[in-house]
Amino acid sequence: MPWFAAAFSMPAVVKRRSDFRVAKCMPPWSPATSTMTVAPPSTRKGWQPNRLRRAALGRGDYQQDDTGTIIGIRMGPPRALVRSRQAALSTAPRMRGETFSGSAAIAALPPSPGIVLARAPMAERLDADVCIIGAGYAGLTAARRLTHAGKSVVVLEARDRVGGRIWTEPLPDGTPVDRGGAWFAPKHAAAFGLAREVGVATYKTYVAGNHVLVDQGRIRTYRGLIPKISPAAVLTLFLANAKLDRMAKRVPVDAPWTATRAAEWDARSVGWFLERSGVRTAIARDLFESAVRGLFPGDLHDISLLNLLFLVRAHGSITTLFSIRGGSQENLVVGGAGSIARRVADALGGAIRLSTPVRAITQKADHVVVESTALTVSARRAIVTVPPALVPDIGFDPVLPSDRLTLYRHSTAGPETKTLLVYDEPFWRTAGFSGQSADPKSASEVTIDATPAAGTPGVLASFTFGPVAERSDALDADERRRLVLAGMVDRFGPRAATPSAFIETPWWKEEWTRGCSMAHWSPGILTRYGALLREPVGRVHWAGTETATVSYGAIDGAIRSGERAAGEVLGAA
Repeated sequence: MPWFAAAFSMPAVVKRRSDFRVAKCMPPWSPATSTMTVAPPSTRKGWQPNRLRRAALGRGDYQQDDTGTIIGIRMGPPRALVRSRQAALSTAPRMRGETFSGSAAIAALPPSPGIVLARAPMAERLDADVCIIGAGYAGLTAARRLTHAGKSVVVLEARDRVGGRIWTEPLPDGTPVDRGGAWFAPKHAAAFGLAREVGVATYKTYVAGNHVLVDQGRIRTYRGLIPKISPAAVLTLFLANAKLDRMAKRVPVDAPWTATRAAEWDARSVGWFLERSGVRTAIARDLFESAVRGLFPGDLHDISLLNLLFLVRAHGSITTLFSIRGGSQENLVVGGAGSIARRVADALGGAIRLSTPVRAITQKADHVVVESTALTVSARRAIVTVPPALVPDIGFDPVLPSDRLTLYRHSTAGPETKTLLVYDEPFWRTAGFSGQSADPKSASEVTIDATPAAGTPGVLASFTFGPVAERSDALDADERRRLVLAGMVDRFGPRAATPSAFIETPWWKEEWTRGCSMAHWSPGILTRYGALLREPVGRVHWAGTETATVSYGAIDGAIRSGERAAGEVLGAA
């Protein structure tokens, strides 16, 4: 029965109090117009969860609890009618194990003209050992490990696809391209291991040929890691990188907030460090700042220096994070990074429910209840794997502790846009270019060759970060495209002007992501609240690349976090 079609005279068979949702009365209550019009909570203006509300209805009023359930009505003469019919409840039919209260009690009354209630769709109910929220790499890995251990799982994903921040999409000819995360570093053992388990291969990112650096309109070409800029500028970059590496080695990867100088470093920002790094020349400073914004695409004065040191420690060195060969961008996945997620999902089958955003998690004495609009899951335990910024959108009962909410509200990911330019072939290779280029603060700050393993079509991945991404996004789409293509022509020649596809993904505008590549923390947050990142709350466990130690921020870190969370659940059982 549609939610708008049920009336007060419906049969008194009610499964949950939340089956009934009450909104404003239109028109206002009067003896002649005693009608309640009803809408689901998500459509009502002024809906305020987690708060008891009382709304005046002219000569009467009603009260709602935090689910929107009527828990009391006062409306003049009808109140006597409600009171006089309480005896009807004792003979009304019930679902086994359910009792009547609140809206259920009201619905069980005999028909009464003039009062109309709407009934929400009956949510499907499932039971499982573990309910996992999020079908990115953390959630899929946890589900895989748990099912292999004999546990039943249900995975709820808000998107209409699996993979989370890894998004592989086919071109019209079927060629898969990565709109999100795509690369593995040589030491990403967990990622390579999962790929092998599901039968997916990897290949090396193309790096042969000249790299391109644009310096105030001047095109410079070079090979290796260091561009052809002044020896003094190169030296300052080397010294700044070496200083970060030395500091990072003093940060415990499992608990960076326990470092001897953690309080000092956490009180300072990445921007503060860059200003005092000794990098003076304009081009060197722009390169260094742009590279760091690629790691944390936001205002670098709002990011803790301890956070940067933790990231460096988690990946071995700052050079690893900045590099293709031997670094974080060395390996791509045959079929796209999402192909691994799809194979894991295929093995899980019907355990995964897409387009199912979780709205509430209620903890009971011996189980949890996870609710979405159309599905309710009862499980022994839950694992939450969504980006931290999305956690406060879930209604927890009991409410999450205030310190944990503070942690999540300060776990933000920054603006980043990845643009794919697709050509019939990677023409830059035959022209002697690697596809790697940099033009700090432009509409295409960095490019990398992202051509599939087959060698065609040619694909360049272009990135903008932080404030630059925001400025570019504010432009008209045609102007943004014009600027990007003009930059490609300057770097790689006239053939770059006519891609067959131009695919933009502004990740901070994705509803279920809200930024890339991972959450970062403001000064003062890690030392106060960092220890909570992986700590369970009752029967709720936490995973996601932000909770990782080794490979924090990478696909590999997400996989490791899923394995850890699954181990916690199995250990608790």
